[in-house]
Amino acid sequence: MKKSLVKVFLMFGLLILSGCSTNQLSQTEEMQSDRDLAKLALDSGRPDSAISIYRKQLDLHPNDTDLLLAIGTAYNKMSEFDLALHYLNQAQALVLIETNKSSVIRGQILRERGNAQQGLGNLEGAILDLKKAVELLPNDAKALNSLGINYALFKDYPQARVAFTGALANAPDNLEYRNNLALAWILDGQPQQGIGVLYSHYLRGSSTSKSRQNLALAFAMKGDVEAAETIAKQDLTKAELENNLAYYQQLYQGQSQQGSLLTEQVKQ
Repeated sequence: MKKSLVKVFLMFGLLILSGCSTNQLSQTEEMQSDRDLAKLALDSGRPDSAISIYRKQLDLHPNDTDLLLAIGTAYNKMSEFDLALHYLNQAQALVLIETNKSSVIRGQILRERGNAQQGLGNLEGAILDLKKAVELLPNDAKALNSLGINYALFKDYPQARVAFTGALANAPDNLEYRNNLALAWILDGQPQQGIGVLYSHYLRGSSTSKSRQNLALAFAMKGDVEAAETIAKQDLTKAELENNLAYYQQLYQGQSQQGSLLTEQVKQ
């Protein structure tokens, strides 16, 4: 009788333990499913929906580094840079303690923190974080592009071009990175180099409105206002085109005057 009772208790105990394990597994699966939905929302341009899911999970797991990175990234996409930095700083503090975290996660946190600082106008802090991110993620096109943008904002165009070239090497079909590289040449007073980056894609019909306007600007800087007009008018209203053409003329005349002054100075 006692043996049979012991067996019953043991079986009952096993059933309870099995039930707990199944329940925990279902909770884990549900959380992962929710994160997958949040990632899908983020990738499809709905960061607000992703944030709603992440915030609920953060209430249960406030020290989850991956979750803090995810919500920081989502707030960056919404241009809520102060909130992004808040969560990314928490993630950064945790990875300093969690020595088992991969270099990928560490690099992604630094990349997103750099983006948040750039959005808040702290360009020096942004460059420091992004340089560290690129060291950890040398093939991360997003980190390289962000670093290039910050160098360009400092008017360090040679360094910007190095970063944009690296971004393009890892994502050769990305038109944004290509446009950024061209602009780093154009703003550095070398429009022909910018034309070289953009023109073949323009001829193939794979340019964007932004890249076409930069290509038009490059032609105008060279004095080919007719080519600039042909390219620019594809995306502009009549009034916008007239304004741009007036600017192109002023730009070219100003460059011509500067060239004449330099020539006179050399003669003297």
